[in-house]
Amino acid sequence: MTAPRFSSAMLRQGRGKRREVGLSLVELMIGMAIGLVLMAALGSLYISSSKARAEFNKTSEQVENGRYALESIARDVEMAGFWGQADLGSSLNYIVPDPCAVAKASMGFSTAGGVTVPVGIAGLPTTAVAPACLPNIVANSEVLTVRYASSLSAAAVSGGDYFVQLSRCRLDAVPLVYDNVDTSFTLQTRTCSGAYTEIRKYVVRTYYLASCDDCTKNDGIPTLKVAEFNGGATAVTSLVTGIQDVHYSYGVDVDKNGGPDCYVDDPSVDNSSGGTKQCLNGGAYSWASSAVNWANVTAVRISVLSRNLANSVGWTDKRTYDLGRAGPSGPFDDSYKRHVYNTTARVWNTGGQREIQ
Repeated sequence: MTAPRFSSAMLRQGRGKRREVGLSLVELMIGMAIGLVLMAALGSLYISSSKARAEFNKTSEQVENGRYALESIARDVEMAGFWGQADLGSSLNYIVPDPCAVAKASMGFSTAGGVTVPVGIAGLPTTAVAPACLPNIVANSEVLTVRYASSLSAAAVSGGDYFVQLSRCRLDAVPLVYDNVDTSFTLQTRTCSGAYTEIRKYVVRTYYLASCDDCTKNDGIPTLKVAEFNGGATAVTSLVTGIQDVHYSYGVDVDKNGGPDCYVDDPSVDNSSGGTKQCLNGGAYSWASSAVNWANVTAVRISVLSRNLANSVGWTDKRTYDLGRAGPSGPFDDSYKRHVYNTTARVWNTGGQREIQ
């Protein structure tokens, strides 16, 4: 019997089949180990990137909150003391109403024995008794109240709001009307022809620090809140979360030229001595009247301590923060990151008028 013959092509095919073998166990284990190392490296990079992104978002939110708080307060400070386009003159009487006042007789306007208006700026230091209309206020925190007439004229009296009207006619019996009754607003324009001047809504806003945002849940988030006189009552709303502290320093114009001559923490008291915060003016200025002192405030330095809303793992805050008080704030020894933001806002309706006189 003749042995089978194999062609060279068949031999090559057979040798190829013998070479087509799978991975050995050792090779498979090595490949898996390399893959696991790569996956671990990629996972670590992803986690690191996610943490960095989360911290960036926290910081961005903190910056936005701090600057928005400054902008909101500064905008109201710059409007403070505005009652309308008419000039009420320089011989005004001033009063510092209770920030919780809602009754007409307690709001500070009067034309009996001269024109009396409320001060546009008034604050309470950390040592003051907290007003009853400011719920959940942080103990030993500062309060700022601003008062002015809206820059927009109103079409008519509405709801329980109060409105201000200024006379431009020399024949009117009084220079100012403050009321919430439509028929009371009869002051005329410059032509004295029976046409009435505009009426403006009276605005009162009090900024304060609360220990919570949603206080029904006691969330513990420090929040800048605003209590606004609206509809005949005081309504409180959250303005900015994450605001842990605010300090106000008031620039007092002691020489009546419109510019702040010195900055004090509390214009309601005698500041004729006190080291670097002296307001002497050669002894010519009297600090006897709290209302007059507040009426002479022409600028406010605002310092805000903004805190991250969420903590940062591994971070311990050992820093101190200078808000302009006699001593720094902190350290807080917790895992929240913080930053101080500050600005100076001019009280244009007081200082600006003095500069052009």
